[in-house]
Amino acid sequence: MTLQGQKILIIGGTSGIGLAIAQAAMAEGGQVVIAGRTIDQVNLAKVKIGGTCEGIAIDVGDEASVVEAFKNLGKLDHIVTTAASLTYGPLATLPRSAIDSMIASKFLGPILVARHGAASLDPGGSILFFSGLAASKPGTGTAVVAAVNAGLEGLGRALAVELAPIRVNVISPGVTDTNGWNFIPEKDRSSTFATIAASLPVKRVGKPEDLAQAAIMLLVNGFTTGTVHHVDGGGRLA
Repeated sequence: MTLQGQKILIIGGTSGIGLAIAQAAMAEGGQVVIAGRTIDQVNLAKVKIGGTCEGIAIDVGDEASVVEAFKNLGKLDHIVTTAASLTYGPLATLPRSAIDSMIASKFLGPILVARHGAASLDPGGSILFFSGLAASKPGTGTAVVAAVNAGLEGLGRALAVELAPIRVNVISPGVTDTNGWNFIPEKDRSSTFATIAASLPVKRVGKPEDLAQAAIMLLVNGFTTGTVHHVDGGGRLA
């Protein structure tokens, strides 16, 4: 199976993993619509993706924005959401604004996307969420990140039952070299990745393309639903 002629909405498709999925879906013949928080981000990403890629602005934490977007999108075959605004740090000192942003982007957002987007999907369609390694292997400074990731995995399993025969799956990435790591100064990032890579069975950190390959597999495999697919280089074992 391929994505030939299928319409895929990728929320968070303006950068990182989402952008890589958009590029892979286009290569598979998909009709891709990317969404980001601002139309400027979307337009820049459309140039990178090329082809007939379309784009819209959505604030996934704002229900009115989500409702309006799906009203204008028409029928879809797949919805992917990679959007996240994450902040790491001890719970005691984490700003409340950062907590609210994480919950809005990575937990409430997917809930609203499923709530209002499922009606746009045909019975053979699917929804794909992205959680993260912290759900399975939390560390210091990851309490809220771990909580929203674990909650998202539970949401995926529940919706696979509730929305059937629409399929719902979750990908849990490990450490992946994207701009989500820009909170680490550039001069320190390479050594951080090298240390992490040395601890992993595969001896490298992930690339957006690794996650894109997994995403395409879950979109086209019509017999997979309710699963959390770990693409972490063995991070849960390290």
